[in-house]
Amino acid sequence: MRRALLIALGAIVLALAVAFTAFTRSTSASRPSLKVSASAPLRIMGRHFQAREGVRVSAGTRFARATASGDGSFVATIVGATRCNTVRVLARGSAGSYVVIKLLPAPACIPARVGS
Repeated sequence: MRRALLIALGAIVLALAVAFTAFTRSTSASRPSLKVSASAPLRIMGRHFQAREGVRVSAGTRFARATASGDGSFVATIVGATRCNTVRVLARGSAGSYVVIKLLPAPACIPARVGS
């Protein structure tokens, strides 16, 4: 009797672990994401947005608009923004999708030291 109870409890724990893993993978895979694909002018690639969702991408005071394709991806070019003058990029979709990426200065953007 005790052995059957332990086997049943182990099966329940295993089922919960599998369900939790499947749930976290499905939610993280569908989370919107951004990637910098060009540095001057700044070109941003977005993925996992809602299909045909209008997206406003901003970098500081500059922004661009894009519409996600059927698979939820888009490419937006922000005129006037470069990798050297942008700290963060924000994308907000009309269906509620939202993502922010923070950018560290590229090595080419750091001024050279003058003198000692």
